[in-house]
Amino acid sequence: NGQKQNAKARGIEFLFTYEQWFDWWVASGKLEQRGKGRGKYCMMRKSDVGPYSIENVVCGTNEQNAVDCHLGKTRSEASRKKMSESHKGLFDGNKNPRAKTVGSPHGLWSTAKEAAECLGLTLSTVAWRCANKKHGFTYF
Repeated sequence: NGQKQNAKARGIEFLFTYEQWFDWWVASGKLEQRGKGRGKYCMMRKSDVGPYSIENVVCGTNEQNAVDCHLGKTRSEASRKKMSESHKGLFDGNKNPRAKTVGSPHGLWSTAKEAAECLGLTLSTVAWRCANKKHGFTYF
C-alpha cells in the first residue's frame, strides 16, 4: 500500500494488485533486500516513464534508480542558476547557516571546515567523527 500511495502522490499509475506485486518481488529474488536506502532494491519503471505495471518495471538498486531518473534530461538555465545560488557559501565556514560548532580533545571550532584545516584532516573525516561521536569529536 505504501508504494501504491507514493506513486499516487507523484501522479503515477500503479497497476499491480497486491498478489501481482508480491509475486513480482518473489520472482525477482530480492524481496528480503527491498526497501529504502543504500544497497536496497526497488521497483524501477523502464526509462522512468509510464505506470508501475508488470510490463514496465525492472528490479534495481536505489542508487541505480536515482541515476536513471536523470538520464537524458537537461535542467533549464533558471534551474541550474537556482541550484548554483543555493550552494554558494555552503562550504565557506561561517557563511554556512547550517554550520555547527565542533568540539574535540584538541579544542573548539566554529565549523567542521575550520576544525579540518587546523587538524590536517579532511572535512568528511571531521564530519564523520562528529556524527558518530568518535575520537572525542562532537557537534554542539
